[in-house]
Parts: sequence; C-alpha cells; structure tokens
Amino acid sequence: MKYQKVVIFSLVSIVIGAALYYVVSEKGVANQVSEQTTLQTQTLTDGAVIYKVIPKNLTTLATTWDFEINLDTHTGSLDQDLVAIVRLVDDKGNEYRSVKWEGAPPGGHHREGTLKFSAVTPRPTFIELNIQTTDSTKEANLRWNL
Repeated sequence: MKYQKVVIFSLVSIVIGAALYYVVSEKGVANQVSEQTTLQTQTLTDGAVIYKVIPKNLTTLATTWDFEINLDTHTGSLDQDLVAIVRLVDDKGNEYRSVKWEGAPPGGHHREGTLKFSAVTPRPTFIELNIQTTDSTKEANLRWNL
C-alpha cells in the first residue's frame, strides 16, 4: 500500500511536470514567433533613393540582428556604404555599428542584402535604424517597438 501511494504520487508529479514544461516551451516558441512577425517593413525615401527595410531575426536567441534592405533608384548609382551610414540605436541611446553587409555591392539602380548587427542585450523596448542621408547634416530614422 505504501509503495502504491509513492508510485501514484510519482506518476502524478511526472504528468504535472510534463504539462508545465509543454505550456512553458510552447509559450517560448510563441514569443519567438511573435517577436519575429510583429515587426513591420518600413520605407524611407532619401531624395531619389528608396530604402525598404525588413527586420529579420531579432529574437532573444539570435546572435545577430538582421535587417533586409532593398534600395531602388531611377537616377544615379547606389554607391552607399551601408555599413558606414547605418547605425542601430537602442532605447537608452546606445549606438551600434553593423558588423557585416551580405548582399549586392555598390553600384547600379537596385541593391538588396542583409545588414547585420550584434544582438542587443538586454532586449530594449524599441530600436531605431539611423541612416545618414545624402544631405550629410541629416539622419533619417526608422523605429520599431519591441
């Protein structure tokens, strides 16, 4: 009888533990998906250049925060050095330089690729991409609430 109570208690504990683990792990997956899908594409026009920016992989588990950037123009050439002219700014005003551009080289009328930054920890409440415009005295900001 004593062993029967121990076995029943153990089985109940395992079932409750498994259920709690499932709920917590599903919530974690849901949060990661939510982080990934709630950030909207934003567009910025700087003279004749149109920047279309899509945040990618800004989850808490990511080692880099990636921004897909598409540039278009119908006049001139897209010679911007995106690593040099784009900075990531967190909610505390800390600025981060990108670590890498993976995409089309400078030139032409259309460019696309991914601008990578080291992941920001702890996770800020919002981030901004500051893009140095063709007018060297101005910056354009794109902001996402996290």
